Order: sequence, then structure tokens, then C-alpha cells
Amino acid sequence: MIPIEHARYRAALTPAEIGRGGADGWVEVHDVPTLAWWLWNDLGQPPGVLGELAEATEPEHILELCRVLAVTSRGDTAAVWRYLAADWSGTGERSDGRQRFLLDRAMRGEGMNWRSFSALMGTDRPEDVAAAFARDEDLVGVSVIGLAMSYPDPWIVLPFVARAMDHNRIEVREQGATALAHVLRIHGVVSPECLEVLRRYPNQQAEDDLWTFIPHRRLPLWLWWRVLVS
Repeated sequence: MIPIEHARYRAALTPAEIGRGGADGWVEVHDVPTLAWWLWNDLGQPPGVLGELAEATEPEHILELCRVLAVTSRGDTAAVWRYLAADWSGTGERSDGRQRFLLDRAMRGEGMNWRSFSALMGTDRPEDVAAAFARDEDLVGVSVIGLAMSYPDPWIVLPFVARAMDHNRIEVREQGATALAHVLRIHGVVSPECLEVLRRYPNQQAEDDLWTFIPHRRLPLWLWWRVLVS
């Protein structure tokens, strides 16, 4: 069986592929609703079978809904599961499958509703955010906030935070500062890159959180000076 967390982070699954994964036994039956719930929220909770599967509890009902979803696509919905199985076991197909089922889909904006503020607050794949910057999505800053709150490794998140804070749009810079505040509160770390951007684009919320969550001896001199002169 493939752990659903591995499937979540290593591929941008479609509803039909989730259905195939459950119907063919690639993942545990009782885990399928969680996988469906993640995607259902990523898409902004659209009506339909995916939402019903996300809330299903009885194994027979789950499998019935999986079979319905599995036939909603004419493509090879098992291909992604063969890749994920090989990737999980370390037997091959990793780089090609990651490009096909994660990076290419992220670049096309698939798997996320990029018009939904609430959906993007759950963003937890760095690849989606990187592709959103490349496309210059209107709500890219919101996705950085979501990544800051959801992704477990702050050192993966902080480069995206710095990029948002240095954006040419003011609202994205403000959202980047909000994302930095979340990283500070959750992890208690900050990168030199974020500090340098903050020096150029002051933000009181982020600076207050720096004083609260980072040891004062680790704060740069310019931040001390900014407090003294104010």
C-alpha cells in the first residue's frame, strides 16, 4: 500500500486517479476519503462525487464512489499509481513521473483552485507555489501564506516568503510579510534573505514578530537601529 501522505506530496492527483487508487487497492480504503478531502478543499469544495467521497465512512460506499470516479476519465488513471508505487519503493520511474504527475501539472495550475482564497490557504506543495510565481497568479501571495502554515520544513518555505515580500505588487508583499509572521510563530526561525527584504520593505507586523519569536541577539543591527530611532 502507498501512504496517502506520499501520494499527496509526490503527485497532483485528479479525482479520477483518486478513484482508481481506491478501487484498485493502491491505498487503504479507509484512507481514501482523506485523500479526496484534501483535493476537494484544494478545488474549493465543488459539488459532486468527490465531495461525497470526502465525507464517506462505510467501506462499501467508499469503494462504490471510487469506482464511479475512476471511470470519469478516458486516460490511464493507474499510471500515476504505478509511478507512486515505484517512487515509494525506490525501484525507479521517479524523475519522469514527478515531472509528469507533479511539476507539469503544477505549471498548468491543475489541482488547485487559483481563484479561491480559502482553497489556497491550504496550499502545502512547494511545487504549486513555484509554478504560481512563474505564472504570476493574482493570489500567489495567499498560496505562500498557506504554505507557511501547512508545510513542515520552514527552510523550504522561507525562499518563497522572501520572493513574495520582494514582489512588485504591494498586496503580495503584504501577504509575504504575513507568511513570514506565521513561520516565525510556528518555527521560530528566519532566513537572511527574508531579513534583507524586510530591511528594504519595512512591515510592522513582521518586525514585531521578529522581536517576539527570535532571540534578540540574533537580530540584525539595522532592526535595532530602526526601533531606537522610532
